[in-house]
Amino acid sequence: MNPVLPDEAIEFAAAASKAFAALGGVDVARRAEDDPTTRTTEVAPTLAALGIDELDPRADADSLAAAAALCEAAGRVALPYPLPGALLAASDARPVAVVPDSQARADHGDLFAEWRVITLDGHSRAATKHGERLATRLGPFVADLDLMAGDDLGDASRDRDLHVALTAWQVLGTVDRAVELAVDHVTTRIQFGKPISAFQAVQFQLADCAVAVAGLRELACFTLWRLDAAPDRALADVLALRVHALDVARMVLRACQQLHGAAGVCDEYDISVLTRHVQPALRLPWSAERTVTELSAAIARDGFEGLFSHGRTATA
Repeated sequence: MNPVLPDEAIEFAAAASKAFAALGGVDVARRAEDDPTTRTTEVAPTLAALGIDELDPRADADSLAAAAALCEAAGRVALPYPLPGALLAASDARPVAVVPDSQARADHGDLFAEWRVITLDGHSRAATKHGERLATRLGPFVADLDLMAGDDLGDASRDRDLHVALTAWQVLGTVDRAVELAVDHVTTRIQFGKPISAFQAVQFQLADCAVAVAGLRELACFTLWRLDAAPDRALADVLALRVHALDVARMVLRACQQLHGAAGVCDEYDISVLTRHVQPALRLPWSAERTVTELSAAIARDGFEGLFSHGRTATA
């Protein structure tokens, strides 16, 4: 496994970051909350100009890496768009959403008239927009979908795995940017005559966050490799990535908001917007507890390949 993305993917991410900066960075998420049509009038054309219609993560390892890098760049600015689902849209242009078993619910579910939804077992069905956004703490753009009766689209386990992995890359971009924002804040904020960053306790918190984000990046790269090298046996890897992404996000976002003080929960600061907009990726389609349960079942069923042997060898 190469822990570094291909040069083409890195260059594509740089172009995407420049395009998202031209939209205003995190400000585009703020504008979209005030005017949801921003998603179709500003964000969608920007993504089209980047060429996402020609980018198929299923095609090969380089395309998957480029899609992952794009999702990471989107996570850094809380881009208000269902990017993993749009990247996995089939020829019928219906975006993909991985949904809970009991309720077809998706981030930006109001944005498209029709969706292709996939449950944990890999079963896929067509769904239609139910109505307006729910406007709950789950996320500013989460909406319910209505399953279309009798419209069975068959097994979509591959797309399920890709969607979960690409969403984890979005989370990676969010937590990486959160650490940068926290570093900027504690470096410029003066208390007791010196920057907050001079205090050892603050340095320890930032170091822990930086190490956690670096570890998540390594696992995310490994999961991309597994998705290409062994796509039929990658479910355990994908679920392990999601579990780790949830753990890292919980720890990093909490610490970075705390380091901002009261400003960490004020939407005038980017850290607050990032934290709110990443919630659907952390809570949908399954909770951390459900993901751990399914990971255990996947390991028991399919095994888990790693650097070290599992269990203990019996001795005479």
